Amino acid sequence: MSTSASVDNGLIEQGGPDEHVWQGVSLMLDQYLRVRHDDQVLVLYARNARRPAAWVAAELNIREVPTVLMDLDTLSDATITTFADKLRKSLDPKKIAARLLVLCIEYDVVTPSPWIRRALEPFSDAKIETFRTIMTGEEFFRQGVTTPPGTLNNINAGLLQVLRSAEKFKVRTTSGSELDITLDPSRYRWVSNRGIPREGAFVLLPAGEVATFPAHISGRFVADGAFNSTAHTKLDARLENHPVTFEIENGVMMNYHCENASVRKLIERCLRLPNADRVGELGFGTNIGIQQFIPLNSHLNERFPGLHIGFGQSNQVKGQLYSCDVHIDFIASDCTIEIQGNPPLNSKEFKNLTGQHPAIEAGVFDEDLDGDCCGLFSAYDSTQCQ
Repeated sequence: MSTSASVDNGLIEQGGPDEHVWQGVSLMLDQYLRVRHDDQVLVLYARNARRPAAWVAAELNIREVPTVLMDLDTLSDATITTFADKLRKSLDPKKIAARLLVLCIEYDVVTPSPWIRRALEPFSDAKIETFRTIMTGEEFFRQGVTTPPGTLNNINAGLLQVLRSAEKFKVRTTSGSELDITLDPSRYRWVSNRGIPREGAFVLLPAGEVATFPAHISGRFVADGAFNSTAHTKLDARLENHPVTFEIENGVMMNYHCENASVRKLIERCLRLPNADRVGELGFGTNIGIQQFIPLNSHLNERFPGLHIGFGQSNQVKGQLYSCDVHIDFIASDCTIEIQGNPPLNSKEFKNLTGQHPAIEAGVFDEDLDGDCCGLFSAYDSTQCQ
């Protein structure tokens, strides 16, 4: 691709996506980026995500939205200045009338956010909104961006209202999980991903999750949905045919069992790292547009409505608790939250939740790619648990 809105038509025609994927591309641009004709769009694409980048560029071309495309694989710590110079030649900062929408389309390796921020410094006077898509492919567009961010905002708000009102509660799943959980919001913040831009932050798509660090968690957790790991792996992430059962005691994985040898090997390799056996995250997916788990090691699985437990690095401010070089989420296909005095809340009912989303001042932070995000394999990260 060149640094223009032109698209490789041959790439589109050969095995192009179906109408549901095209609809998802359009919905992402309309609902999340909120593209207008007076916007400028910068698409930064990884080479192994070239096909989905072509789909997005084609849609922007049809809409006649000014668009520049640049190869993200040419950006590194050593080439930032050169990359910024090329970008400035392709996109004049003085000609940005409204917003500069930056869309980073990537696959299994994530470019460090500081590199992107430094490359965008020539446009510091413009109103910039940056969005990042990971493991971008057909299923991302079929499932991940069909639910509007306003709906995710309402669901997250309603779920946070329920969970932040409780200090202790139980979570069960139909796969056999039974967990006793204690929260301490005075010490551990909540993170909410709802796909809504925040000044200075990167919006991570697909959106749809609330998560925190549990002050206490014990019991049995049976992951029958999928996993999502920062460690690079080519394994089929789905767990329906071989669930993983974890025994957790006071926030530490004491034992685990899985019939699949490859999944066991993945867990074993991750457990070699210090603190990889610790529960670093209690999370609930809220994206009701995601109807099924996919084979890829993807955020799409983590956003599935239900419970997930993240082992390893916590989702709190880096350095606040402990350090770990890996974070791996295991996901259940459903959950029921039981709070004394309240009717049980099943994940199938998440779609009915609504409320006023709490602000950062109340201890609820939007997830971004500068340290709040889990399930990413960064170019900085050398961990390989295949």
